[in-house]
Amino acid sequence: MTNNNLFDTLVVVKRSGQRTSFQGEKIAIAIQKAFDSLDIPYKDEDVNKIYSKVLKKIEKEYTNRKTINIENIQDIIELILKEEKFTDVYEAFKNYREKRNTSRKTFVIKQQHKFLKALELLGLENINKESQEESTLIHFGKIISSEFAKAYLLDSKIVRFQESGSIYLDSLETMTTGEIDSLEISLIDLFENNKEIREKLMEKNTILDFLSNLKILLYNLSKEIYGSICLGTFDKDLEEITLNNYKKVLKNNLNIYLKTSGIANFINKDELDEEINNITSLEDEIFSNYYKSSQELKSNFELIRKQALLDTEKLLIDNLNIFFNELIFTNISINFGSSTTLLGQLIIESIIKASIDSKNINYYFKVKDKINKKEKDPNFNLLEKYKLKNLERNNFNYTFLDTSFNNLKDEEVCYFHDGERVIEDETTALKKLTSGKGNITSCAINITRIALKNSYLTNKTSNIRKFYQDLDNLINIAKEALLTRFEIDCKTKNTNFPYLYKNGLWYDGDKLKENDRLRKLLKHGNLTINFCGLKETVYALEKDINKHQEIAKDILKYMNKKIEKLNEDNNLNFVLSTTIKEEISKEFKKQDTAIYGKLKNITDKATYSNANDYSENLKDISFLHKKCRGGAIYKAKIKTKKELDNLILEASNNGLGAIKVSKL
Repeated sequence: MTNNNLFDTLVVVKRSGQRTSFQGEKIAIAIQKAFDSLDIPYKDEDVNKIYSKVLKKIEKEYTNRKTINIENIQDIIELILKEEKFTDVYEAFKNYREKRNTSRKTFVIKQQHKFLKALELLGLENINKESQEESTLIHFGKIISSEFAKAYLLDSKIVRFQESGSIYLDSLETMTTGEIDSLEISLIDLFENNKEIREKLMEKNTILDFLSNLKILLYNLSKEIYGSICLGTFDKDLEEITLNNYKKVLKNNLNIYLKTSGIANFINKDELDEEINNITSLEDEIFSNYYKSSQELKSNFELIRKQALLDTEKLLIDNLNIFFNELIFTNISINFGSSTTLLGQLIIESIIKASIDSKNINYYFKVKDKINKKEKDPNFNLLEKYKLKNLERNNFNYTFLDTSFNNLKDEEVCYFHDGERVIEDETTALKKLTSGKGNITSCAINITRIALKNSYLTNKTSNIRKFYQDLDNLINIAKEALLTRFEIDCKTKNTNFPYLYKNGLWYDGDKLKENDRLRKLLKHGNLTINFCGLKETVYALEKDINKHQEIAKDILKYMNKKIEKLNEDNNLNFVLSTTIKEEISKEFKKQDTAIYGKLKNITDKATYSNANDYSENLKDISFLHKKCRGGAIYKAKIKTKKELDNLILEASNNGLGAIKVSKL
């Protein structure tokens, strides 16, 4: 055990002469970065081993002293690395110090010196292997943009929390350009307000051209946002174009029949065409005037109608399959399943049949709660077909429309690729939900870090009160980071984003004048605070497993209440979410292991768990989903169709918002 009293009082003297309190986690992170800089295998516990020995060395040599210079700390790190035979890491750390000293002498202005970090990361040997698919130029650009954001755009306190692994402000490389994270599109809503886009997509009035034009629109849009796109009412979006193509096919098939049957001279073709043109739904009765004259004619017309439906469905399936296979340029979510017309059901079934197993496409079927009652959902059979397909697919998800927080008047809730959700707009009286809005950006908070800081594992007893104080501070830091990003985005001009804003894809975007700022638009979007590791957090705070659920719910209540207060104070849409990139939760866990070592049920795994994993009880998960209105998706694995049926039923009964199911 180290002498906490010493480290509580020891003052670190920086090179500038500035004095600050001793922060051990900075030492651990510095050591971890030295290990990470080399392409050698090591365990997270190796970092903690070096860190612990560094602390003991400081404790031994500085027990009766009040200050320690930053250079002395780095000397001790080098010494311990050398003693423990981590020669490569020692050389890397030593070389890094020498480079930093050279840059300080060259650049006397602090910001210039900080920005030089970007140049030091630009050596070819430092290109992350995970980014090999990207060009070197793009990779370099991301590094420069990220370091510029940290040096010039963000407050130093936010940067300090980011680099220490306490928070993670998403996509720093896009801050300078003013890009946002995501956008939900409902074409049926968009067409009502934007005739130009409607005419463009419906230009040649064929399913093929409609989907091709939509793909081009999505591609251009993907260059103006850094995250994902959600098609929120995809089945209903396709109804008009599908009906138009059905009419074309029906006319063509009927014309062939009339010519080959020899009765063309006895039928008024113009009247038939006009009757077909007036069809508004597949439920409309047609050709009834001709049925009276001949039973044979009635049967043949009915066969022609049925064949036209089959031909239209095949055409739709083939073109949807091509469309889905070409959506490789960004993450897309396809939300569908709520249309209950015959045409809508044909489209839903076509989407299911045309679906593909793709990492960048997630399908969401909208489930009605009536599956649990005597009244049968009109789309129950389609849900069954979707579930059968789910046994072959890993990117199939379910949303529950009748769950309390998803059951919204005149609106259809939808989910993004990884389970994010756009909430009702708190900034307007009508509280319009999702269409034409999205997430501005996200900031993840490492709640496990502050739990470990106040844990019985690292102290004599847990300090729950201090945990909540630290949690409050962490959320405030995340808020400041999000507001900084928001203000930068608001200063950009709509002319920089011709598809997102000028074309009106974002709510009210078409109403902006040429040089208007974007605040009046972006205030409708989300500012998301997300988290992971709720299960690990509770393990760190409480020995008694029987108390874990109660503590977890208290934490969720506290964060939710804090978010509501942020909305009230700022008149913006702050939201809480469990959706977090896996690489972030891995990095949080990695850095916490460096500081606290390998701890059972906490840091003894590859990554922190999804927040949904804190309980196996779906009632507990439902509570979490209600508190995390910005998105929470429960992930499950099943073996059989029966298990899938039971899971959907239980998820619906317990009021979950969304679930993701894959086959074992």
